[in-house]
Amino acid sequence: MAALVADDSARYIGANTAAEELTGYPMAELAQLSVMDVTPAQNVVDGNDLWREFVESGEQQGRYDLRRKDGSMVAVHYWAFANVAPGIHLSLLIPEATAQS
Repeated sequence: MAALVADDSARYIGANTAAEELTGYPMAELAQLSVMDVTPAQNVVDGNDLWREFVESGEQQGRYDLRRKDGSMVAVHYWAFANVAPGIHLSLLIPEATAQS
């Protein structure tokens, strides 16, 4: 299961090896990105709204299209938990095909 950690501004501050493999980005590069950088361009406005809703509500889950480093897309199911520590947010992701198995 991929785990990504972001701060209040949706910037990645941590990831496990599965997240690096899923996104195609090593942690050093993920640390330069935000959640919107792996969101398909046509979904960024909705993505910003979802991020705000997520931080306010404390939890979110659902299906998400993630844009990998090579530009390819992967559908994932995610579970996200806001403020696991103050200003620190955790997302757990698995590819949708795996989630349905």
